[in-house]
Amino acid sequence: MKATLKYPIFQFSPDENMVYTFWKENKTTQLALLKKCKGWKGDIVIDSTGTKYTVRCSYMTGWKGIHGFTGMRTGMISYETEYEDNPEPFSLRQLQERIAERHPKTQWFREECWDSVDDFRQTILACKSFEELAETMMPRRKFTVLERIQDYFYMMLFSVFGVMLLYIIWRLIKKAWLWIVG
Repeated sequence: MKATLKYPIFQFSPDENMVYTFWKENKTTQLALLKKCKGWKGDIVIDSTGTKYTVRCSYMTGWKGIHGFTGMRTGMISYETEYEDNPEPFSLRQLQERIAERHPKTQWFREECWDSVDDFRQTILACKSFEELAETMMPRRKFTVLERIQDYFYMMLFSVFGVMLLYIIWRLIKKAWLWIVG
């Protein structure tokens, strides 16, 4: 069954502790990851309406870029996900309890700057909506206009330096070739 999910969504495997939060639809992944996870079969997806979907399978629909090569990454694909035919309601409280119980057991818990497990549990259980819970789990990065201008400036600056470096290397190779040939 194809489903239209209302974002943000939460995805987790029934036998693992990590709960992943997604703010928008992304139908791109690496082929190796899709194979390693066996198409995320059996994973549970909960959207912000409180509906629980179980993943039947995810499958490749096409390559991204030039046969999966997109800049620095290789093996990038587009994929589709099919869900089981019987979506169930899943309350916010159930999701909060699952996150409060399992997430502190992950290796990333301390890296996310939570000082204590009790503080984390209180914060998670105090959330009033799926959106607030998603914001607590993974804050949405919002760029200001100034930050975007700075990013574009730095990208252009590094591009210019890269072109200059390539030009210098080309000149050195040309001089070395002329010296060798002679």
